[in-house]
Amino acid sequence: MSCTSLITFRVAPGRHADFEAAFERAGMLTRPRAVAGFIGAALHRGLDDPDTYIVIGQWATADAYREWQTRSVEDTEGLAALLDTLADVQPGTLFRQIAGSPG
Repeated sequence: MSCTSLITFRVAPGRHADFEAAFERAGMLTRPRAVAGFIGAALHRGLDDPDTYIVIGQWATADAYREWQTRSVEDTEGLAALLDTLADVQPGTLFRQIAGSPG
């Protein structure tokens, strides 16, 4: 069963460019490709609250996402640089779609 992951990042004031650069260097949208079951992901920045970013990911299974969670912390240098830009650290959350509208 496919699922969606949602990760919220609260970036420290004035650290937007640092966060975006660290996010890119850490490969947070490219490294998951190594996990079987990764479908895709995108980074979004809040329009009303520009200190908030979210990553929405699509996964073939919950186990695929859990494998990514394990692998994502393996790049300790890249992760440390990313965490340094944050005002608050939140764990990712996994969702299963139960309703939708036609495309």
